Amino acid sequence: MEIDNNKHHDDEKFAFKIEKSKKLVFLGVFQIVCACIFSLILYLFFELFGGEFVVIAENLWILLVFATILVGSAIYSTVIIILSRKSGRIIGVQLKSVNTKTGWILGWSIWNMFLGVVLIVVFVVLYILVADVLTGTLFLLVFVLALPFIGYGVLFIYSSLRIFINKIKRKVNLKIIDGLTEASISIIFLISSFGLTIAFYNPQWSVGVQRQRLFVLGEQEGRGYRIPAMLALPGDVVLAFSESRVDAMLDWGDIDLVMKRSTDGGKTWGSIQVLRNEEIHTAGNPCPVYDRHTNTVWLPYCVDNKKVFVMSSADLGLTWSEPREITEELDLGLSGSTSQLDMEYGTGPGCGIQLDSGRLAIPSYYFDGRGSHIVYSDDHGMTWKKGENLNYGGECQAFEAVNGSLCINCRTRDGYRYVAWSNDEGETWEPGYLDKEFTDPGCMASFYRFTKTPKSRVLFSNPDRLSRGHLTIRMSYDEGNSWPVSKLVYEGPSAYSQIVVLENNSLCVLFETGRYDYRESITFVTVDLTWLTNGQDQL
Repeated sequence: MEIDNNKHHDDEKFAFKIEKSKKLVFLGVFQIVCACIFSLILYLFFELFGGEFVVIAENLWILLVFATILVGSAIYSTVIIILSRKSGRIIGVQLKSVNTKTGWILGWSIWNMFLGVVLIVVFVVLYILVADVLTGTLFLLVFVLALPFIGYGVLFIYSSLRIFINKIKRKVNLKIIDGLTEASISIIFLISSFGLTIAFYNPQWSVGVQRQRLFVLGEQEGRGYRIPAMLALPGDVVLAFSESRVDAMLDWGDIDLVMKRSTDGGKTWGSIQVLRNEEIHTAGNPCPVYDRHTNTVWLPYCVDNKKVFVMSSADLGLTWSEPREITEELDLGLSGSTSQLDMEYGTGPGCGIQLDSGRLAIPSYYFDGRGSHIVYSDDHGMTWKKGENLNYGGECQAFEAVNGSLCINCRTRDGYRYVAWSNDEGETWEPGYLDKEFTDPGCMASFYRFTKTPKSRVLFSNPDRLSRGHLTIRMSYDEGNSWPVSKLVYEGPSAYSQIVVLENNSLCVLFETGRYDYRESITFVTVDLTWLTNGQDQL
């Protein structure tokens, strides 16, 4: 936007000096580049992480309007500069009053100065947060991402300083660099729109849901909690597992494996127990299974998403054995890399199951194209083997059908869940398929066999959106071929979940949730079949 105080100035006042106009054209083009990269970053952010944040995913129009104003203003100002240079006269909006113009520009310049500093500080903070993972070509990517933050920051600060200096020198013709006014307005729009959205954002729980926050951000000296797993055991004992993280956003680094225990069906809970502390390394991906024949709980987990360990409890989680590594026993064919950033393998997460034959089955997966599979034991946890790879899918859960076949349901990057069946208890698989009935935001989900007779009931829980929110429980009466029952638990942020059924047939879900972000807590929820089916089905 071009601002002048008097349209009757001599043509000489309006004329562009060639060397100055070249600089202005350069600044205009630079703004276009920064605006386009900014818009590209927003697009990539939504594509890669949009599912992470419900508030952003459900208010995408704010980002679209922001990008349109930002890019449009940069293009508009550049066109005006070029036309002004060709005509020799300044083209644009003019203010007649010197006082109006000067006061407005000085006030706006103060805002621009503040905004420029904020943009640079934001980038520096983001850089510090990811600096420990920057290697090789990632540095180049950071420089590209830095361009709009640093570029617009410098433009705002430079333009403001120029105006302040000209005012000190008592120059009358004060002028903000073309396009920065609209750029400032676009950022004000972005901040205010999301600010108001978040201020009035108040997601609701469905009526009849009993809940308590089990692992709460900051409970252990500021640590966060993710990746829930749970087992319902005889005598109303419930074990709830989680990863305890120094940084809840990161899947690597100082992550401990922790547990809470309840002896009254989840009404009250003991304090946090640290089951595994690998110091600066990751102990995670818990996938416990209960062997009802030996009354033993087995807890497979991973270290640094590469090595697989298993530990056991013979007293329903009161005490635990020392962990035993089974990586080589499974013959996983991993690279041997020691870098924490090379995430290669994961168990579960969630829980394993014991088949009618007695086999212990642990749904597991590779991070690469080998995909999901089953790790199993036929000798009550003494030795473990790996079944055939699906060559598709990631984090997975499984249930056994009434006829004895095994169903595995996997996370994908394609917007839907991947389903496959095995007729030999997970050793080999029939060709799988994407189940278009299940939207999948790229998130772990839970499967759980509720009843087999006289009626088959299978439960499923996941965020019922293409973003991590709106946790929903579904139920199937035909072994997962259709899901006629669906009930929303919570409409706010929610992600990984685990279902169990207590001895009194209460349905329990342990899942990641919060008001603004699902990393705020891991919450334990209790409902029943009457609630789930609105009274249409009873045991």
